[in-house]
Amino acid sequence: MSEGRISASASLQSSVGVTSAEELAEKYQKLFSEFSRIKAQHSVLKKAVRKEQVTNASLQEDCKAKEQELRASHQQLDLLNFHNERLTKRIQSLQDSGNAKLSTGWLLGSTKKEIEKLKASLDARSIDLTRKIEENEKLHKELYEVNSLYTQHVNVLQSNISELEKKKEELQLELTRSHMASEEALSTMRLEKREVEAKLEETRRELQLTNALMEKNEQKLKEDDDVLRAELNALRQTLLINLGLADGAQSEQLNTLSEKMDSESNEIIESFRLLQNNTREYLNSLKENKENPDLSYELSLKVKNSSQVWQKNLQNLAIKFTSAQSKISELTTKNEFLFKVNETDSSKVSDLEAKISRLREELDKQKVSSQDLNNNNNNISLSEQSSTKLNNSVGNSVLNSNEFNESILKSASQSDEVKEENGPSKIFDDQNESDEEVEFVYPVNPSIEPPVNENKESTAQAASAKSTLADDDDNNATGNGIAASFLALERDMSGRKDDDAKQRENLIKKHYECKITQLTEQLQLADGKATRFYKALETMQSRLANAESKNAKLQKELAKSNEIFADERKSHEKSIETMQKYITELSDDKVKLTNQLNQLKAGPSNRAM
Repeated sequence: MSEGRISASASLQSSVGVTSAEELAEKYQKLFSEFSRIKAQHSVLKKAVRKEQVTNASLQEDCKAKEQELRASHQQLDLLNFHNERLTKRIQSLQDSGNAKLSTGWLLGSTKKEIEKLKASLDARSIDLTRKIEENEKLHKELYEVNSLYTQHVNVLQSNISELEKKKEELQLELTRSHMASEEALSTMRLEKREVEAKLEETRRELQLTNALMEKNEQKLKEDDDVLRAELNALRQTLLINLGLADGAQSEQLNTLSEKMDSESNEIIESFRLLQNNTREYLNSLKENKENPDLSYELSLKVKNSSQVWQKNLQNLAIKFTSAQSKISELTTKNEFLFKVNETDSSKVSDLEAKISRLREELDKQKVSSQDLNNNNNNISLSEQSSTKLNNSVGNSVLNSNEFNESILKSASQSDEVKEENGPSKIFDDQNESDEEVEFVYPVNPSIEPPVNENKESTAQAASAKSTLADDDDNNATGNGIAASFLALERDMSGRKDDDAKQRENLIKKHYECKITQLTEQLQLADGKATRFYKALETMQSRLANAESKNAKLQKELAKSNEIFADERKSHEKSIETMQKYITELSDDKVKLTNQLNQLKAGPSNRAM
């Protein structure tokens, strides 16, 4: 019965192991598909980064060209300012000389020469004014071109911002997916933990059942020992009785022993009684009826048949005795082994509880990391709000003007910084690729040796008993030989109990070692999954942090460029106002000079009149 239960439990455990292996294979395939998808996304992001680097290089070249154009325009402005100052000084000197001449007076002859000089100066001034007007128109055209370039640059920056926002959304989606994957991993870990706890409970129940079976087997062993002792005593007493010299006291002892024995032993006793009765009748017939040999011959045949039946029953009893002794040895070895297994299982249960506590600590750590991810998501939402505000400010500051060179220089230097930062990110991506290339190796199941045939020795013993008992079929004095065979069997069984016990112990040890290896494999798989998901979370967090830092730097650059453009716009508006004031002053001076010339022309004509 115990062997049947052990085989049933082993078959159940093997079926559970197969199902768990299939589930683990399905989980591994799912994880491999997710890994390939994430790797494809990673390659796409790499291509996008390379495209952005190319665009940054082209923008730097454009910036250098624009810087050269701005330097040329600054040189032209400096020349114009120098000519304007020279002309203002000349006009002031002419005004001073005109006032001095008007105050002191002059001769009529010299007035014509002065008028001619004034006409020449007016012509030169008109030429200068026309030239300045043309230059002013050119400057307005250049301002329009610079404003158009500025709007184009702002549009490019806005497109870059939109692309970065799209990438940010993609990274957020990846982060949510990784968060979902981590939650799924946590749920699987919890399920595996529950399965391990259920298996632990099952092992504890099995231990309890084995303890109960041990107690029952001990009771059965005690009962079987008592019965076998009684049967051995009965057999020894029956063998000591002579076939023809049985007393009444011995028959009474046989009656008392028959009450203690089973129905099978009663058959042996009945056959022995028949043999006794037949032998008595045969002996009486030999004493009384010497004249009738036929009766004595018939009685001798009956004695022979009864002796054959008794020998067959004795052979069956010897076989049963050997099987009972083998069962006793098996039960004793099982009892000892179960005590040892109980101790080893208690130690293994403590180890599994320690592993469960370690898994709980890892789950707590992963919960903390998930909370950190939620905090990062909140920070990302705040950064999105700030980016919308900055975009509004950029839309308001689109109409900035000339001094575009400083902002372009700063954007070039900051693009260099972004390149420097892209370098370690590439290194980090290469490290991630090298980490992803490392494969997780699963432990190999230890080979289970096939069970040894245990019934060879018992069959050999039964065959030897049969051969020793089959040689004495025709002899009447077989009792002494059977007793000697029983004594030899007892000696052999005492020496062979240890070998059977060792074989049983080895089999049960292998069975429980298989259980323990299956549980350790499942725990190792769970640990490997947890480490993989933790590495994936770390890589996604680092990518998110890099993207956020880049976005923050670009937003800072936009804010600085907007401030610079606003200052430049104010300065250009002020310079344009001063130029307009100067032009109006020049036009007023021109009007005054024309009036003075008209007055001078009218003065000599009036005097002549």
